[in-house]
Amino acid sequence: MKAQRFSKQRELVLRTVKANLIHPTALEIYGMTRAVDPTISMGTVYRNLNLLAEQGKILRIKVPGGADRYDGTIEPHNHAVCTKCGMVMDYSYSFDDLSSQLEKSGFKCEELNITVRGTCKNCLTKALNNDMEE
Repeated sequence: MKAQRFSKQRELVLRTVKANLIHPTALEIYGMTRAVDPTISMGTVYRNLNLLAEQGKILRIKVPGGADRYDGTIEPHNHAVCTKCGMVMDYSYSFDDLSSQLEKSGFKCEELNITVRGTCKNCLTKALNNDMEE
């Protein structure tokens, strides 16, 4: 990969992703960066998010049926994704047993990332309240 020159806008995008634990979408990142640099374009944000993800400086989290989200925490960790609103949260859980079971089967586990899909607390509460109103 060709060496990339320093870019103030790329650094702004990177700082914005790393500073926000909400796993923002590209559109949310655009809004946050535009508040700091009104000249930044949506295309610049997309290009830099793609580049930063390719370089391993941020994580891209695919959300089926929704916008990709971005995570500034690049150390191995897991995600829970709400299938209703698209919210993404980090969670910690030891998968040592799974890794050791795989190794007993002759499979050397080098990386283990698990994404759990379900319904978040807020969406469950909304659904419960809607059911009670009916």
